Amino acid sequence: MPPESSPPPTLRNILLLEKRRGYDDRAVVGGLTAFIAKISDTAWFEPTLIAAIQAYAHQPAAERQRTVESLLRALDEPRAPTPPQSAPATKAPTPPPSKPAQKPAAARSTVPKITGRLQAGAPVATMPGVGATRAKRLADMGIETVGDLRFHLPNRYVAYPPPQPAASLGFQHLASYEGIVRRVETNPMPGKRFRITAILGDSTGTVAAVWIRHGGPPAGIQQGMRLAVSGPLVSYGRQVYFENPEYEPADRPPLNTRRTVPVYPLTQGISQSLIRSLVGQALSGLPPIEDWLPGPLLRQEGLMARDEALREMHEPADDASLDRARLRLAFDELLPLQLLVLQKRMAYQATQGTAIEVPWGLLAEFRQRLPFALTGGQQRALSAILEDIAQPRPMVRLLQGEVGSGKTIVAAMALLSAIANGGQAALVAPTEILAEQHLQTITGLYDRIHDTLESTLGRRPNIALLSGALSRSARERTIASIGQGEIDLVVGTHAVIESDVEFPQLQLAVVDEQHRFGVNQRVAVRQKGGNPHLLVMTATPIPRTLALSLYGDLDVSIIDELPPGRQPVHTEMLRPIVRGRAYQHIREEVAAGRQAFVICPLVEESRTTEARSAVAEYERLQHDELAGLRLALLHGRMRPAEKDAVMRAFSDHETDVLIATSVVEVGIDVPNATVMVIEGAERFGLAQLHQFRGRVGRGSAPSACYLIAGSEAPDSLERLDVVAHSGNGLDLAEEDLRIRGPGEFYGLRQSGFPPLRVARLTDLELLQRVRAVAAGMLEHDPRLEWPEHAALGEAVARFGRNAGDAN
Repeated sequence: MPPESSPPPTLRNILLLEKRRGYDDRAVVGGLTAFIAKISDTAWFEPTLIAAIQAYAHQPAAERQRTVESLLRALDEPRAPTPPQSAPATKAPTPPPSKPAQKPAAARSTVPKITGRLQAGAPVATMPGVGATRAKRLADMGIETVGDLRFHLPNRYVAYPPPQPAASLGFQHLASYEGIVRRVETNPMPGKRFRITAILGDSTGTVAAVWIRHGGPPAGIQQGMRLAVSGPLVSYGRQVYFENPEYEPADRPPLNTRRTVPVYPLTQGISQSLIRSLVGQALSGLPPIEDWLPGPLLRQEGLMARDEALREMHEPADDASLDRARLRLAFDELLPLQLLVLQKRMAYQATQGTAIEVPWGLLAEFRQRLPFALTGGQQRALSAILEDIAQPRPMVRLLQGEVGSGKTIVAAMALLSAIANGGQAALVAPTEILAEQHLQTITGLYDRIHDTLESTLGRRPNIALLSGALSRSARERTIASIGQGEIDLVVGTHAVIESDVEFPQLQLAVVDEQHRFGVNQRVAVRQKGGNPHLLVMTATPIPRTLALSLYGDLDVSIIDELPPGRQPVHTEMLRPIVRGRAYQHIREEVAAGRQAFVICPLVEESRTTEARSAVAEYERLQHDELAGLRLALLHGRMRPAEKDAVMRAFSDHETDVLIATSVVEVGIDVPNATVMVIEGAERFGLAQLHQFRGRVGRGSAPSACYLIAGSEAPDSLERLDVVAHSGNGLDLAEEDLRIRGPGEFYGLRQSGFPPLRVARLTDLELLQRVRAVAAGMLEHDPRLEWPEHAALGEAVARFGRNAGDAN
């Protein structure tokens, strides 16, 4: 029989009904896809339209509307016009039973297919069933080419067991089954939902599969077909049934059922079934991916081949194979990172620096004049720094220590060494008030040995402040003095690294609270004065794994003890109902002449977030719990000059209580402050809470920190309890990294740090193992120029362009 020149008239009516029903795929029993598959010929439809029809059940409403409208237009403009002599079109006769089974295959054959082997660089839109709309959605997921599909890894798996007969289905949590569809029932439910029940059977009995949906029956399920289902079994009396199971024709190879099924990250309009199908096509059609690790190294480390690891991630044979695949891909994620930071370290240290002759006698005199003895941690850190700066290559070292551990004393002795060597030095801080505090501290320390300094230098060292608060004339005079080499030590803010500030002989630069500076600003410090020695300091505890990654090109020194007599801060978690205790304590401390902080998670109130805001609390506390006290408000939306004025007033005890947001995490040193109240404490990270707590307890008076929970969730209360019972910042930072991951910890989203899909930065053992491999590789091939390192070298260069300079 020749093809029809026009479609059956019932199709137009069904499409119009589908349009009136809001494209719910219920205009015809079994859905639009199943109905069109039964039609004897679809030659009047374009191949791309056939693909849209086949996917209709899985399309969102907007895409269904476009499909129906395209079908109606196609019916109005048939591809094969009706000859004039032909009789009016009538409904085609019902084909023999054997033909309907052939028609879906014929329809699928009209979809464009890729012939031969797939090309990794081919656009994903060239794959069957994708099209322009889906290609755009896949691109939003990072899948632009066929090869990208191999690297779209599952985020979890569901291990479905092999199918069992109906009589053997017991009370297991997950099960699989294959049976004939005896009937399909649709029952309405409240909320425009429907309960669809498919009764499946085999020679041993029957079992039901139930779906709760807003549309009609799941696409493709028809009476008489053999169906495979996998999913949770639910008991109802003595019966069990499958609840919202995965399903597919039983005569097809397992894709969504009867195996360990990968579950992928998705976006709107892309289903698990589609992404599994596309990944399967890519795995079977693409040639094996070349390994970028040499064979001897794979054998030495016991690593799976890269192509095998990718295939196992998508189609795991068993748990052991999956673990080996994860290990290999985690290794691949961490290796370029370690190679990059080690290359940067080698490159910087290969440059020529100035060896600073350490003035041991002067430093000994300095230590003797101190009113306290250096702790063991301070001595170890100082020894490492002095050993580094005595070398002709630039030092790049991170000094980490708790608030009050004495980092400034160590930095002052290192800076003094540069000054005594006839060079210049600089100390850069993130805020003007902190820079001024450093200036006062260091000037006071050097005044203790002014006679020795005068005999050594022939004069007192010239120390200057350079910040945005200086007048234009004062700034110009200071910059001119720096350029003429008249200033020995410059203490300042970002102003120190402006392009018009030139150091003729800068030998050592110290950056305090360095994570508050941008990447380009930290690089600018290195470029001042011709490769000076660089010491970066932080009071924010950095987990060891993160130090090896983000700061992998630095040597690390840790001051792991506090000076004797330093009192721990009493920390207590409070439920909201008893927050009055905290504010009563503030009133008592202010009456005794001391000060306090109140920290809020928001600047202003939010309609979508139930959390206290600094602005609202400032207004409320003035009239309620803290009425009569001198309150001040500080938040990040204020202009820099306003923030500095507020902080300076608080530091000078012109105000009693500072209500603020997280801007006080670092950079404020007020020894008179003895109480810290943190509202909505569960909204902050553990390491951040520890930093807030470090703003008090800096003087001799006992201090307290109150963590007021804004949520009664058990996990939130548990986290706060950890902070309340631990004063070890490094332990809290490790736990914070484990809970929040590197994406949130320490602002890594803005640092160029790579997204890790398999590796975990809490795995110190693996990180150290990868670092050792990277060091060994660079020892023999520093630029990764050997042929066997070419692909890896390209990956490192690509990552380096994206990440910039970590320090």
